[in-house]
Amino acid sequence: MKQLGIVLIVLAASAGSAMAADSPFAGTWKLNMDKSKVTGTTFTYAKTAAGYHYSNGATVAYNFGVDGKDYPTVADRTTAWTKNADGGWDSVAKANGVVLAKSHRSLSADGARLMVSTTVYRADGTTVDEKDVFDRVSGAKGLAGKWRDVKASGGADTMTISTPSAGRFEIDDPIDKETTAGPTDGTPVEVKSPTAPPGLMVSRKAVGAHKWDTVTTLKGKVYAHGVMTVSADGRTLTDTSWVPGKEAEKSVEVYDKQ
Repeated sequence: MKQLGIVLIVLAASAGSAMAADSPFAGTWKLNMDKSKVTGTTFTYAKTAAGYHYSNGATVAYNFGVDGKDYPTVADRTTAWTKNADGGWDSVAKANGVVLAKSHRSLSADGARLMVSTTVYRADGTTVDEKDVFDRVSGAKGLAGKWRDVKASGGADTMTISTPSAGRFEIDDPIDKETTAGPTDGTPVEVKSPTAPPGLMVSRKAVGAHKWDTVTTLKGKVYAHGVMTVSADGRTLTDTSWVPGKEAEKSVEVYDKQ
């Protein structure tokens, strides 16, 4: 979702004409985890007097205790942590009191690896189980330290993209009941979903027929840049995204056309 300052009138005109109903973006797309690369991201837990401080090193940072209480994270989100009998940690993520996900974290015997198992509660009433493995980058023992994602698994999400007219798009995610719709000229539009935080916006700018640059913001703050591209044969959509200031930790999601 990379934001580009493209001002050439000729490019804008060609981008608009590329968004007719036969756009290569139009269709139903299913996430292929085997082709995707969603690992490599890093974050840190730092010990505090009252618990821990989390940071992704750029856009998200918050404090929390391991006492079962809800602590604010981002927008209307909270997290509640407790110590598990097996020595690990259980947490519950909520939005306005509604449970979004439940996670269990545990450390390997040598403390060098963090395993996270998460059940995500989707807006359509279904759940999906995800598993992530993180290797320690810094820190000697316990939860405190810097961690890097080295293995991830999850559900095969599906989205439908339509281009109702030249220069316009609509994307529907039925599982999250999420819809975004608007022009492909870089104008921010609201992300509509029961679980979307207030003020979540996304912009998409067409750069030729097979490429969109995207920017995701929350109450005006940029949380992600990205690029969506469709292969020349129209069978594969690649969504590459990164957090501002962490361009080296790109996430690459690959979708197959259905």
